[in-house]
Amino acid sequence: MPFYVLALTDTPLGSWTAGDRRLLTADYEGVYVVYERRDAAPAMTDAHLRDQHGLVIAIANRARAVLPARFGSLIARRELTALIRRHDAEIRTALAQVRDRVQVTVRVLGAAPRRPSQPARATSGREYLERARQQLAPPLPRPAERLLDAVRPYVVTERREPGAGRLLATLYHLVDASQIGRYTKAAGRRVPGVIVSGPWPPFAFSPQLW
Repeated sequence: MPFYVLALTDTPLGSWTAGDRRLLTADYEGVYVVYERRDAAPAMTDAHLRDQHGLVIAIANRARAVLPARFGSLIARRELTALIRRHDAEIRTALAQVRDRVQVTVRVLGAAPRRPSQPARATSGREYLERARQQLAPPLPRPAERLLDAVRPYVVTERREPGAGRLLATLYHLVDASQIGRYTKAAGRRVPGVIVSGPWPPFAFSPQLW
């Protein structure tokens, strides 16, 4: 029966029951795969995604380093073995990066930026690169920038995704678990147009393996 992978970790967790789900652990020379036995992958319904999120949190509560499989992955054991071996260095580097750390997600909302229907052609390579940079990381409203400046001392690393429409950007902050109280205090009062959520397991910092 294939493995339905939920997460990779650095801790031998054995087998246990979370709710009504039986979780197992496979050891790949110190990389531990937490999985369920399933004949087929479940439908990606909202209810299933909430359940899986809860399972990853349960795993994170038992291990210092967790790399969630964002939507789970159904894979034969032979294929899993080959995948772990092929990405061994990448996985171990990522486990070291997230150890004793959590993720905070910051979503910034605002008026969608207007773009000219026929933008003028860049006149230099530098201008072209600057335009590309602004598309990937558009300027954010000043209140959002002030919040980001306030929490930055507690951020180990940041990943930013450009938004669409009213979602200007999503930022993922990796924060030492011991610093999450200071991060939350620095974020301060509610800022209009900024949604801060977490701490969560480090979903955004898992290698794209599946």
